[in-house]
Amino acid sequence: MNFLLREEIAKKLKKRFRVISPFKVGIGWVDIAILGKELVGIDFCESYESSVERLNSFPFHEKIIVGNCEDCERLDEFCKSFDIETPEFVPFESSLSLKRLEDRIASLYIAKEVLDDGSYEDLKILGFASSYSRHKIEPKFFVTLTRDGFSIAKKIIYSRLLAKEKELRKLANPLNYLIALGVSNSLSLKPENFESANDLKSLLFICKKVPLSAFITSSQNPKVAFCEFLSKAVLNEKAVALAEKLMGFGLAVKNRLYSPSGEFIWEEYRFAREVIEFLIKSSFYRIEDEILNDFISLVSAIQKRAEVIEGESLRRAREIGVLHNEKSFEDFARIRVAMLVEKALERLEA
Repeated sequence: MNFLLREEIAKKLKKRFRVISPFKVGIGWVDIAILGKELVGIDFCESYESSVERLNSFPFHEKIIVGNCEDCERLDEFCKSFDIETPEFVPFESSLSLKRLEDRIASLYIAKEVLDDGSYEDLKILGFASSYSRHKIEPKFFVTLTRDGFSIAKKIIYSRLLAKEKELRKLANPLNYLIALGVSNSLSLKPENFESANDLKSLLFICKKVPLSAFITSSQNPKVAFCEFLSKAVLNEKAVALAEKLMGFGLAVKNRLYSPSGEFIWEEYRFAREVIEFLIKSSFYRIEDEILNDFISLVSAIQKRAEVIEGESLRRAREIGVLHNEKSFEDFARIRVAMLVEKALERLEA
């Protein structure tokens, strides 16, 4: 996927339309959204199934998949239909004399912000970074990129994606698709002491061991919520392995997270949005709706610790054999989650 090409097309479309690129949808992102009376979703195809699913996760009035597949619209035809010239690919050439400087800009882009320890003065002098504080009393300062730094960082990431495209395509498989989807909201991963598993016995052990916080997800989309749980728990070990590989490509960093007052919280991996986007776009793994709906019902019940659940969640919980007032409800629900995970992942090794 050529992100620079996408950026050029979006710029041309912005001259005539209100455009957001990339555009966050229920499942990952689509490449371009044209906003207005008629919402148009545009995705450049790497995996047709992935494009269809992501476009369908947002109520677009019109959906366009651009690519070379049978049901796709060719790039030149797409540009002609929107009355724009087909952009030519212009590779990014860094004007930075030091690779070390380029690496620091890219790592700050991925981390979003870091505690100011005085080692970013060169970026501040060049106008690529600035520091700020959230507290007025005994403030702790954090460093983040300026607009100029952000613009350069994006191009650095694009160039790394192109340079490592062959290796990244080898990583674009159903397993890493699930992991990428699981971290797509936060773009972060906290390492846990869980070994990856797919047999029921091991899954039962993990699901009984994980804290309730692992069941709390930030997504309203059932598939993303399910994958978020997988990346936190049963696939965490494999997710860490993926993060380490991406660090070697300069597309992920290991970051120390601090509170606004400067207190250390934990260490986590952070990912460049573009590489997570690439992995989601380039592969696909289907999970049955029944599994996802049952998972959401169970997780809702677990989060409420067997309190009365109103509406659909309670009905679904009862349908799958779980009563909210059982004494051992939480343990039973964890067992059912393990069974759902086993069923969802049974084709992964096939």
